[in-house]
Amino acid sequence: MAYLRQHADCREAKPENVGEAIAQADGLVVRTYTQVTPALLAKAPKLKVVGRAGVALENIDVSACRARGVEVVHTPAANTLAVVDYTLRMIIELNRRFWPLTGPVSAKEFHEIRKRMYGRFLSALTLGIVGVGRIGSRVGRAAAGLGMKVLYNDILPIQLDYPATAVSKDELYAQSDIVTIHVPLTEATRNLINAASLAKFKQGSQFINAARGGCFVAADLAEAIKSGRLSGAVIDVHEPEPPPADYPLYGLENVIVTAHVAARVPQAMAAMCDVVYDVVAVLEGRQPQYPALEGSY
Repeated sequence: MAYLRQHADCREAKPENVGEAIAQADGLVVRTYTQVTPALLAKAPKLKVVGRAGVALENIDVSACRARGVEVVHTPAANTLAVVDYTLRMIIELNRRFWPLTGPVSAKEFHEIRKRMYGRFLSALTLGIVGVGRIGSRVGRAAAGLGMKVLYNDILPIQLDYPATAVSKDELYAQSDIVTIHVPLTEATRNLINAASLAKFKQGSQFINAARGGCFVAADLAEAIKSGRLSGAVIDVHEPEPPPADYPLYGLENVIVTAHVAARVPQAMAAMCDVVYDVVAVLEGRQPQYPALEGSY
């Protein structure tokens, strides 16, 4: 905000009333929940640039912006490492889970706890990654470094520079012990993980979603967990957010639900705010460093 104020008259608005604040705006900076639609754009005839302080663009109609001559900029690499760390942590959590001692225990209790066996060697597991952009490719590199077999699927013919095999989605689902998705929310990926795709998952496999809530069907995942088709899941993103009180994933013992926190690392949040530099660049007639690509992630 300090940088923006050096270059423009700044007004702050909440997502629900941004339409009232942008009639005279030359630039708009948003986070996750403000929807930049044709209807909103129609209220901002002077708008030159929309800056997304973050990565994904599903809340911005990029085509509609470009049709009106409005540039869209974002911070595509800002939270890469944060989400990679989160995903790896959850892979380990699902397969090497421990419950820490929170106070003194008797010798008997200590040794009873110690005798419990839980988990699997990661090096014996296959990780399937749907989407190998900035985040997915680095998750795969780390997994390969841990000795995991890595399978991947992407809409582009990507070649990775570490041991990994490109396969179809059906092959990935059938052969992976853990499936993690790292895709943008588009028409092609909405409800990607549903009853039909979950039926193709390997028996007893696990699922991780730190991408977008709209990429899976929560009720279908809950049924797959209850039936034993899947043995566990980690879900960080939801639709809607926050999830409703009757969210089907609540209360399932082998499902970890977090509050869209994968990217919430101070350095990552600060890097997302760097979008202001590109916003000012556009306003001053300079080329932005990170213009948005439709469907980019």
